[in-house]
Amino acid sequence: MRKIVVGIALLLCAMAGFAADATTPEINAPNNGSDWTKLSSTEKLFWSIGYSQGYAEALGKIDVASGPTSPCASLAARTERQTSTAGKVTGFELVSGLEKFYADAANAQIPIGNAIRIYLLQASGKDQTTIQELIETARALGARPVAKQ
Repeated sequence: MRKIVVGIALLLCAMAGFAADATTPEINAPNNGSDWTKLSSTEKLFWSIGYSQGYAEALGKIDVASGPTSPCASLAARTERQTSTAGKVTGFELVSGLEKFYADAANAQIPIGNAIRIYLLQASGKDQTTIQELIETARALGARPVAKQ
């Protein structure tokens, strides 16, 4: 009887482990619009929130590594003000903006980081000529083959 109880307990633990693996999504960072469109709406939202938090956290760590009054810290602060999504758009807005941006098939190969910066500039009201130049440059860069190391 004791062996049966132990066997059932082991079976239940194994089933719980497999169930946890099945419900935890594995989100690989999208490289460009082609990868972005393959994600589910939930994965897109989780990824965009994680991107925003990670970006802000990385810029904050520059302070710790180089000191709060260093040139690196002032560069990080300026970069954060200009390019961070934190406090500027919500995760839903970022997902919606990227969906609209990547709806144009010509933008499919633009790297996701460039697309986010372009979207933030659009959302902040930057002039359309500058944005179009950035899009054209990003398209050219996205079309280049990635060098293998």
